[in-house]
Amino acid sequence: MVANSAPTADVDPPVASAEGRGRIVWRWAARAIALVTIAITVMMVALAIGMRLNDRAIEEHLGSATATVLSVSALRTGIEFVDASGVTVRPEGGVLYPGQLSIGQQFVVEYSTVDPQIARVAGRTAAVGTIMIVATLAVTYLVAVPALWWCLRRARMPLLGLVAGAGGPGHAAPSPLPST
Repeated sequence: MVANSAPTADVDPPVASAEGRGRIVWRWAARAIALVTIAITVMMVALAIGMRLNDRAIEEHLGSATATVLSVSALRTGIEFVDASGVTVRPEGGVLYPGQLSIGQQFVVEYSTVDPQIARVAGRTAAVGTIMIVATLAVTYLVAVPALWWCLRRARMPLLGLVAGAGGPGHAAPSPLPST
């Protein structure tokens, strides 16, 4: 009898080891952490730009009035004021920089005479919101960097790819600089 040494089509492909699967999971976890960190960063930058654009819109067409606080929630503080033309305005987004306002309280509001929906507490600017943005980014990075480092360590990958030979299989390690 002659043995047939040709491979058969019904042979199962090699199964990745548990260690290999674990490394893949940690890589994906690192990617997810990086993606969330980037998303938060982009949102905070957009918020900072938006706050400054609103401030500029108010300063270019400044109007002021006495406003009354109608509602206070975690996301917005609803107010009502009468603009220079005698129209009662209730900004849909509430008032900008509302800290420490309570229902029924009256205060001076600055608004854009071109778009009275853009209103802020008089004397408060985007600088007030910048503190919140910086704190949010600081906490984000204080949590994300160690978590990212841990995941990449578990996946046996360098944090920034700056380690020699970090290019992966088939990539040559960087050669040392020639001496002069």
